[in-house]
Amino acid sequence: MEITFNLRINDWYRNTSDNDLNYWGLDYPPLTAYHSFLMGYLADSIDPSFVKLHESRGLENEKHKLFMRLTVLVFDLLIFFPSVVLILNQMFFKLNATNEQNNDKRSKKDNLAQKKDYLTSLFFILLNPTLVLIDHGHFQYNSISLGLMQLSFYFSLSYKSTKSIKKLNTMRLMFCAFFFCLALNYKQMELYHALPIFFFLLAICLKSNIFSYGLFLLTIIGSTVIFTFGILWYPYLNEGFDSVTQVLIRIFPINRGLFEDKVANLWCSLSPILKLKQNFASENLAKISFVITIIFNLPSSLNLLFKPSRQRFLLALIISALTFYLFSFQVHEKSIIISTVPACLLVNFYPQLVSWFILIANFSMLPLFIKDGLILPFITTSVLFNLIVYVYYHSKKLESGDRFWLCLTQLAPQKFSKFNEKIFKLLYFMSLSGMLVLTVCSLAIRPPQNLPDLWTLLICVYSFVHFIFFLCLFNLIQLTLKNNDLIITEKELEKSQRLFFNFESILTEKTKIL
Repeated sequence: MEITFNLRINDWYRNTSDNDLNYWGLDYPPLTAYHSFLMGYLADSIDPSFVKLHESRGLENEKHKLFMRLTVLVFDLLIFFPSVVLILNQMFFKLNATNEQNNDKRSKKDNLAQKKDYLTSLFFILLNPTLVLIDHGHFQYNSISLGLMQLSFYFSLSYKSTKSIKKLNTMRLMFCAFFFCLALNYKQMELYHALPIFFFLLAICLKSNIFSYGLFLLTIIGSTVIFTFGILWYPYLNEGFDSVTQVLIRIFPINRGLFEDKVANLWCSLSPILKLKQNFASENLAKISFVITIIFNLPSSLNLLFKPSRQRFLLALIISALTFYLFSFQVHEKSIIISTVPACLLVNFYPQLVSWFILIANFSMLPLFIKDGLILPFITTSVLFNLIVYVYYHSKKLESGDRFWLCLTQLAPQKFSKFNEKIFKLLYFMSLSGMLVLTVCSLAIRPPQNLPDLWTLLICVYSFVHFIFFLCLFNLIQLTLKNNDLIITEKELEKSQRLFFNFESILTEKTKIL
């Protein structure tokens, strides 16, 4: 805030006597800078010392902390919370409207159960411990970029393959592209979601006859992207190429290396053995990480392109974000929240898998929480989230006769179904035990002097192994989905609205408890 409020816009991303980029210099895209500028004006109206040049650096009095934390909460209420409500309304109610119009009467009990699932999902998404602890404990504004991205998800999920609402569909896809551009220009890590957005919108254009209406849609989407970027980047474009280059260097700092601190990804896990930073040039590592990230994203992206559906889209968002976290260049440990937010949207469909994934994601940031003094909130939010998920959904599954754990019966003979379930439960409780041991060691046992980062590194490797496991599972679920809701005929569409979020695959198909 101090920099954007006091300096001219062309100096925000430059190293000057008034702007020391080595001290938390601005390294996010222009929309973040504009947001900081507005917050600077608000802060100055409350207390000018909050943004006084040079003197406000490192200011941490109680009044300033209260102001900053309240602004996070305000933007949660203005952007993130409404985006969650809109998406859940779309998933739980809007797509079932056609069924009711076609005299597919649902009992009051079913309606009550649906509303209960809706409120429970809303509660779990807002309770996401990774986002709560990072934004409100560590302090960041991730909820703004994630809220904007969820608005993009909402408009993409609102698309319906019916010829009678072409204008409405065009507006939906235009707003999808618009909010995606806003999210990406707030935090560059939203690139983690770029591939699913791109392939989903491209699939819609291809399925809408690419030589007529589809080409029109593609033109509208492309024009929206160019227009939005042009407006947001205009001050720097107006200053010339050098100004744009300076912003890009700050946003994508290749010289910083593969990762920040200790991250639960491939590169951090291999570094103690291969000494990657010492033995390889940053430019070469950037190219290698880029190629590997694209390769691991291809199965999910191509599956979404050729068999577009809302289910595949939501799963692809998790897969893409997790793949970028595991294999891309310049990753922060906090970036895991970009995959946990879309995962929370699916808690009603995969409660056990999602809660386990959220627990590991939160655990992977334990060293950061220890540094920030957030141990008690870390333990409380982790236990509360997973306990409530288990109690609610386990009882619900028992009432309906379905399995709470992932169904693996179609990957092995039916007679081994109970054995498979026991194996999965064993893996889960072994995972919890390992987390408990590493947490106690990190808090109570001092590491050897020659290995000061021992517990931190073990936490990273332990979490990395889990993330690879989750990446494989989410890919298998997406690749084995049966429903293709965007490539069916209008008559089939009218009869199959309830299947839009059915998520039946060989891993999760409903199976009665024997």
